[in-house]
Amino acid sequence: MSTRVVSRFSQHPAMAAPGLRSLKEGGRWFRERVALVTWEQRVLPDVILAGVQRSGTTALFEALYRLPNVERPRRGKGSHYFSYNYVRGWQWFQSQFPTTAWSRRVEARVGQPLFCFDACPYYLFHPLAVERMAQALPEAKVMVMLRDPVRRAESHYHHSVSHGHENLGFAEALAREPARLAGEIERMARDWSYWSHSHEHHSYVAKGRYAEQLERLFRSYDRDRVMVIQSEAFYRDPTAVLARVTDWLGLQPISLDRRDDRNGHRYERMDDAMRRHLIEVYREPNQRLFELLGERYDWLD
Repeated sequence: MSTRVVSRFSQHPAMAAPGLRSLKEGGRWFRERVALVTWEQRVLPDVILAGVQRSGTTALFEALYRLPNVERPRRGKGSHYFSYNYVRGWQWFQSQFPTTAWSRRVEARVGQPLFCFDACPYYLFHPLAVERMAQALPEAKVMVMLRDPVRRAESHYHHSVSHGHENLGFAEALAREPARLAGEIERMARDWSYWSHSHEHHSYVAKGRYAEQLERLFRSYDRDRVMVIQSEAFYRDPTAVLARVTDWLGLQPISLDRRDDRNGHRYERMDDAMRRHLIEVYREPNQRLFELLGERYDWLD
């Protein structure tokens, strides 16, 4: 252990204040410093769950994480490195994953190699993330879940409301979306440290135009390195979908647990007029998606 890190830990402001919270803050800072010092001794993710938000990614990820040889980043579900943490640098990113020594211990204990995930359902929609992923991790596998965009937009809106990101009604929020997103992609491209609140949280309709996002992904990754999962198929028969996923990843089979879905919300469904409007909004983008995938999903039409 670096004596400099230990010395800086003892001088951290949290150490001067009594109490459990201060101790936790100091411990968190210490773990971060140790991870950064040992970044070269750490593994990289084997697969990235890249999208899309409000499509069941948390349930899928939590199910896979229960396998004894599967690890997540230290910060939780995902590092968000290729989106708004990119300015932290590569050393920070690699420091988020387990050490090679831990990898060897896991393999010795369970008889299977360690398998690491990075899950961030914002990656697919972020204008720069996919290209960054491909440049840094060209051999990684990429998973994408796609939900009926009408239902996804509705769920996204209620999620934003519940987390304090939205104070407009549904119809007004959708009407204001183009103005909220105007110029945001250009600003993100100019300034990698800029995080766009609206691009992530107010993109209710835009996030459901899947074809253009997948076309960008397929320009960066060969299709045999990408698995696209229909969310409704996962909801209907999670065992069958998980079997297909674990077979593709080379992992042992796993079943869904009721604790895996932690992001569900109950809310009043949109009215018929709004539903019909969104069906028409997505009619052409959905057709473009189905032609791209060579498969038609049973979505609202």
